[in-house]
Amino acid sequence: MDKLMNRSWVMKIIALLLAFMLYLSVNLDDGASSSNKILNRSSSANTGVETLTDVPVQVSYNEKNRIVRGVPDTVIMTLEGPKNILAQTKLQKDYQAYIDLDNLSLGQHRVKVQYRNISDNLNVVVKPDIVNVTIEERDSKQFSVEASYDKNKVKNGYEAGEATVSPRAVTVTGASSQLDQVAYVKAIIDLDNASKTVTKQATVVALDKNLNKLNVTVQPETVNVTIPVRNISKKVPIDVIQEGTPGDGVNITKLEPKTDTVKIIGPSDSLEKIDKIDNIPVDVTGITKSKDIKVNVPVPDGIDSVSPKQITVHVEVDKQDDEKDAEETDASAAETKSFKNLPVSLTGQSSKYTYELLSPTSVDADVKGPKSDLDKLTKSGISLSANVGNLSAGEHTVPIIINSPDSVTSTLSTKQAKVRVTAKKQSGTNDEQTDDKETSGSTSDKETKPDTGTGSGTNPGTGNSGDSADKPSEETDTPEDNTDTPTDSTETGDDSSNQSDENSTPVDGQTDNTSGN
Repeated sequence: MDKLMNRSWVMKIIALLLAFMLYLSVNLDDGASSSNKILNRSSSANTGVETLTDVPVQVSYNEKNRIVRGVPDTVIMTLEGPKNILAQTKLQKDYQAYIDLDNLSLGQHRVKVQYRNISDNLNVVVKPDIVNVTIEERDSKQFSVEASYDKNKVKNGYEAGEATVSPRAVTVTGASSQLDQVAYVKAIIDLDNASKTVTKQATVVALDKNLNKLNVTVQPETVNVTIPVRNISKKVPIDVIQEGTPGDGVNITKLEPKTDTVKIIGPSDSLEKIDKIDNIPVDVTGITKSKDIKVNVPVPDGIDSVSPKQITVHVEVDKQDDEKDAEETDASAAETKSFKNLPVSLTGQSSKYTYELLSPTSVDADVKGPKSDLDKLTKSGISLSANVGNLSAGEHTVPIIINSPDSVTSTLSTKQAKVRVTAKKQSGTNDEQTDDKETSGSTSDKETKPDTGTGSGTNPGTGNSGDSADKPSEETDTPEDNTDTPTDSTETGDDSSNQSDENSTPVDGQTDNTSGN
């Protein structure tokens, strides 16, 4: 054997075999590596990763008697595996994250967040996967509810009063440690520029001493809140003073505000301190004639506003003699305009009587005033009337009243009107009595007709009947008491001719004698 190995050709053959074996070994390793790479690439193409965010965490524990704190609301779950399984899991959405606390005692615990309804072919990573929880006894307490609102948010000029809450108390449920932290239980209301009483439903919240909301339950969750809102204002008198110098030769004789009081609006304590706004300056610089001036009303300290903000003050002036003469000259230059046949209407008529305007049915009027005013004045701008409201049955003389613009003066061609008043007939014997009274009254008035037509003095013919025996009855027959008397003594503003009518009516025989005279 040694001899064989010593031969050169044998050694060459052995070297060739070793080289061939080495070659095969290298090629086989490369082939296996290539195969593995191909398999890995195929496996990677069918595998995927899905991240599920905001997965709710369900907690299993005795909710009736216990409170659990420290459990997160949601977790993040990352799934890795075959894409078809990932797609199916994501589509069905029946996966869950949960924590089981049923068998744990009161106190603090580190627990694992688990999952279910996820295929075993998927790798699952949960974040956070471990949480610290505290298990406490559930407790409940009653607390009074306080309405919380900003009084400054009401409308300007108003103030909010004390609120009423219904129900007044609520039940707060939570862990004992949390209930011990409850410092306030409030129902929050927004007044939002309110100008009248506010009634709203408000959500109740429990707060700690730092006004942080506590994780507790409140029953009932809402309460009714009523907040009275009232106006805070006060009327006070005002006073004005002169400021500035009027024109040459002009003296200010009167400063008269056309508004006596103003309304001030502000806080109650400020209103109590103010009883008057005085020394409001009225600038009369350079004024030469009487006029109205608008003046701003100052707002007192502590007051929000004043209403009205501006008032009108009438300024009366007194000029020197030469200026007065000039004004009188201007006044004498006023023009006159005549209006013919103005109708006379009757006012104050009673349903108990009928009325007849005997004379005159129309009156002429001369109107005097500035030309500019007269040019605008038409016949429709003037009305004439006679008031018959206090007259009884019979014939009467009443004054004619003219209604025309204040800037003009009027003169009537006739100042009095003759009116006949007749009582309406009633049923039964009263008709005869009424007729007798009307006849008596008419006869008496007719005897004095010449006087009442002119309204000037007493008729001499009737003066004989007005003796002293008749005077007492004349004095007692006032307009208020003579609603049933057929004489003229009830006429308002009777002149002397009407007194003659009263004196001529007491005795029927005197009427004939007077007529004869």
